[in-house]
Amino acid sequence: MDEKKERRFGDVIREARLKKQPPLSLRKFAERLGIAAAYLSKIESNMDRPPAADKVEKMADILRLDKIELLQLAKRLPTEFESAFKENSRAPDFMRVAMHSGFSPEKLEQMIQKERTKKPK
Repeated sequence: MDEKKERRFGDVIREARLKKQPPLSLRKFAERLGIAAAYLSKIESNMDRPPAADKVEKMADILRLDKIELLQLAKRLPTEFESAFKENSRAPDFMRVAMHSGFSPEKLEQMIQKERTKKPK
């Protein structure tokens, strides 16, 4: 049986930190993140849950990892979504409509690409 090993947040962080050239020490990385080294050690050992979205995004920046992928692995929403939900009372309704729209992933991808290529007004 060829079972795919589940990628865990802590494993991805530790691996990326050690692959960085030059490798980034746990203490130095924790210092740059503004968290305790002991807490980071627990995160990397998968003994504690991933930190808040802003810290996950900072980890991605420092380690040059894809933010969205890392946020998904951490089961966190991007901070821009959190801001949108706090600033616009209709954002949750929009999300509900999008979730229940019945659009296929392909159709959603087409819509996203079309929006990205629009010229700014």
